[in-house]
Amino acid sequence: MTSAQATEVIDGYRERAPFARAETAAITRPRLLRGLLRTARHVAELPCGAGYFLADYADAHAEVTLIDGNLAMLATAIEHAHTVGLPTERTYPQLRLLQELDPLPTVDLVVMPNAALNQLACQTSLADLLTGIRIALMPGVALLAQVLCSHPGEDLDTSGFYDPARQHGVWFADRYFNPTDVAGAALRRRRQRRNRGPLDRLRVEFDYQNTRCTSVHTTAVDLQVFSTTDLTDALIESGFGHVRFLPGHGGLSEILAATDGGPRS
Repeated sequence: MTSAQATEVIDGYRERAPFARAETAAITRPRLLRGLLRTARHVAELPCGAGYFLADYADAHAEVTLIDGNLAMLATAIEHAHTVGLPTERTYPQLRLLQELDPLPTVDLVVMPNAALNQLACQTSLADLLTGIRIALMPGVALLAQVLCSHPGEDLDTSGFYDPARQHGVWFADRYFNPTDVAGAALRRRRQRRNRGPLDRLRVEFDYQNTRCTSVHTTAVDLQVFSTTDLTDALIESGFGHVRFLPGHGGLSEILAATDGGPRS
């Protein structure tokens, strides 16, 4: 996918921004994050969406760079950062496509939340995506990503947007909201479908409805499903090392790696 096509995809998130804070509030913190924040001084969350683990960064007194390609999402993340107490002078928003990152010379931890890497791999090859991130970083920087993976002899990871035990192709209610908090939406329905073709992909559709069961917003997300082997190989080929994998066991898997030049564990 070209940069122009990636921009078109990201522009589609503009209408989704009013619903994003409610979505991020339901995301489980990566199990490896707390330990990493004991030493991290400057965290980059990318793509940040509405901001995922900002309260954790605030508690760790870390500087934070928020990177997203959509201006409405980035504005929501900035507001969220202010709400959780991140100081304005230590919070740095950047409106950038991940395919066009500027150098991040002071960042020592990168967090990619909520299977963002799976979504981005539908726009840009995984190798190109990881290489672009690695080039923007100094040696020894840790990369922590929540990823949706397939596992030998098992089904896919479970997440807040996908449950392998659920029937595919059928709409069901999966989340309820206070309408005053989510642009009038009281209910989110979703429908999931997996395509096991040459590329193993997952498509999840969302329908937000008000208290009268009238749709107020619809959207869909496509995700490239990773095997642990393919993801590890792509990281190493892109210049990352010290790869550590933590299976989901009821949630998203986590993968931790570091840019060549220093161990992070």
